[in-house]
Amino acid sequence: MKITEERLKQIIKEELERVDEQEEAQEESDTKTLTAFRKFLLELSKDVSRLKGVSTNEIKTTAQLILNVLESMPKGEVSRYVAQTNKFLDKKLGGK
Repeated sequence: MKITEERLKQIIKEELERVDEQEEAQEESDTKTLTAFRKFLLELSKDVSRLKGVSTNEIKTTAQLILNVLESMPKGEVSRYVAQTNKFLDKKLGGK
């Protein structure tokens, strides 16, 4: 089967358009996820004010953990460690 130059150009154009559409959809999804995460953090900051009797050490340690997680997120290195930490905490707290 012989493909003409014009047909080859059309196929390439269609594929590039498909890739562009997929990238746009991913960017839109990422934006929605980031917006939801921001809202979650804002709500979480309100919940923190309700904590009573928490030691200074607990506050400092948790704050440093949050900073480390946020700094590591763009590198894509954090989800595995957070999942392990969540599993550990769930067991400690009598959860799953």
